[in-house]
Amino acid sequence: MKQSNYKSRRVLFLSATHLFHDIYPAFLSPVLPVLIEKHGLSLKMAGVLTPAFRSPSLFQPFIAYTADRGRIQWMFPLAIFATSLLMSLLVIFPRYSEVVAVCLFAGMSAAFFHAIAVSEMGYASGNRVGTGMSLFMTGGELARSLGPLYIVSLLEFLPRRLLPFAAIPGIACAAAAAFTRPAHRRSRAPHQKGALSFGRVMKSGGSALVLLIVIGIIQTFTIYGFSLFLPTFMKTSGWSLFVSGTSLTALEISGAAGALIGGTVSDKIGKRRFFIVAGVLLTVFMNLFLQFQALTLRFAFLLITGVFMFSSTPVRYAFAQELVPEFRGTASSVLMAFGFVTSTVTSIVTGHLGDTMGLFTAFRILAFVPLLIIPFTLFLPEKPRPGSGGGVKPFT
Repeated sequence: MKQSNYKSRRVLFLSATHLFHDIYPAFLSPVLPVLIEKHGLSLKMAGVLTPAFRSPSLFQPFIAYTADRGRIQWMFPLAIFATSLLMSLLVIFPRYSEVVAVCLFAGMSAAFFHAIAVSEMGYASGNRVGTGMSLFMTGGELARSLGPLYIVSLLEFLPRRLLPFAAIPGIACAAAAAFTRPAHRRSRAPHQKGALSFGRVMKSGGSALVLLIVIGIIQTFTIYGFSLFLPTFMKTSGWSLFVSGTSLTALEISGAAGALIGGTVSDKIGKRRFFIVAGVLLTVFMNLFLQFQALTLRFAFLLITGVFMFSSTPVRYAFAQELVPEFRGTASSVLMAFGFVTSTVTSIVTGHLGDTMGLFTAFRILAFVPLLIIPFTLFLPEKPRPGSGGGVKPFT
């Protein structure tokens, strides 16, 4: 299969749209303390908002398959518009049920955005898919760092009735996206059912793709449990809402750096070794973050934690796209879908642990979860071999 040339302008534009779009899903975690207080929620009830937002992502592989065929690119700007507007309305609704509904519809638009954007990025990156995915994920991590700072600043200085104006940057991004040409044109190949194509993707990726899914599930369990309740943890530790929201910004800024350098470092030391080293160091620095009470030390260890927490994500997605180059968006979306499902589970589990044992103990448990990837990583092939079915062999 001949790969297209690397389209640097399109890659940068898609990374920018990822930044502007993902600013809005990043509102959920920092506004949780406000929603908990406003609606009298338990941590478990607050944790339900993430499943509401993430559940539409179950359909993401099938959306991505259609996007790989170039059939729904017209929905790309519409998805950006919908997510930005809906998430900007989150705090102003008077009833908890309405907040859940907003999260559900925003999750649907976010699923369409990510499925189409990942497919587009795969084709725009050509034979430099690792570089493209690192830049794309860096945009997302920067969004998750700027989003909390953006919304807590608005909460601090604006009346809540004016919060819908937070959607303006996202609407501007949607308008720009509406006037750009997609990287992937409509396919003339005969239509195939989504379920059949999903099976083809899994067969082509083989055992290596299954291992990547398992590794992603384990890593996602810690990432989402920790990042979702981090502002709440800081708030219940006695810090202000602004400091609590800024803690998530610090985590995500360092996560952006980790996403940017992850691909390069993994190319030098090998993907298997990279996964293991990142997992071990993540456990170490999460525990150091919890160990110290001083705000400066907590922020210092939080910054290092973010680097190792998010550095593996673009490596997993690039690996999957190289395993199944004919369905790049679909392969990445399979990982995303499993990750998003995991995020719904970990939000409820972490919320339940926080209610019963305290968030400190819940975070201590999450800190050791990344070590579970080690036995699976040992059987991951060092380099993807497209169409070989994975070719898994033990680590040496």
